[in-house]
Amino acid sequence: MRISFLAFRSLALALPLWACGGGEPPAKEPEPQHEAQREVKPALRTRSELGTVDPGAVQSAFHRLQDKFAACQARGLERVEVLAGNVKFFLRIADDGTAKWAYLEDGSDVGDRETERCLLDVVMGARWPRPDGGDAEARYSIELPANGRPATDWSSDKVAATLGKNGGAIDQCKGGGGAFHATMYVGPGGKVIAAGVVASRKDGDDKAECLVHVLEKMRGLPSPGSWPAKVTFGL
Repeated sequence: MRISFLAFRSLALALPLWACGGGEPPAKEPEPQHEAQREVKPALRTRSELGTVDPGAVQSAFHRLQDKFAACQARGLERVEVLAGNVKFFLRIADDGTAKWAYLEDGSDVGDRETERCLLDVVMGARWPRPDGGDAEARYSIELPANGRPATDWSSDKVAATLGKNGGAIDQCKGGGGAFHATMYVGPGGKVIAAGVVASRKDGDDKAECLVHVLEKMRGLPSPGSWPAKVTFGL
């Protein structure tokens, strides 16, 4: 009988402690779940660099400058009797109504650096309608009509060979890049009477000035005869 008792006792010790109470084991409390923190990014806010300006007011301001534009042409005609052409302004107006910068866009073909500078000085010195919401941009075109007989129209191939001979000086002025559009008046004997260059960007003025000097000094152009010719080409 002793052997049976020991076996029973060993079995009892092997039972889990919860069996003595006769109940179910206590349920484990769930571990607290920490919700992943999401990074809250601020909403992007954008502000347009440019404001708006009344086109009608800009047009009226340009109209008030017509006499000054005509005076620029009149001074040019004293040097270039066939001076005429289209002028396309690009203007940045500051929020106080002053001109921040201005330049001539592609399509301008006045062909005389002094006249181009005069026209831009008129624009820069004028008062403009104050824009709303910051600086504003404006474009405007005028025509300087011919005073009598116009210049003879030349195609660009008339000057291609001479431009090629001056390619080194032209590239040096351009400084390795940029698109420029030039207009020249060529007189009897192939002499350059005047030249103008449009940079079509506000920071291209120095390069345009350099290119004009190269064009004015060119030699070896064909002669247009007794009446000046006008030619426009890209550089």
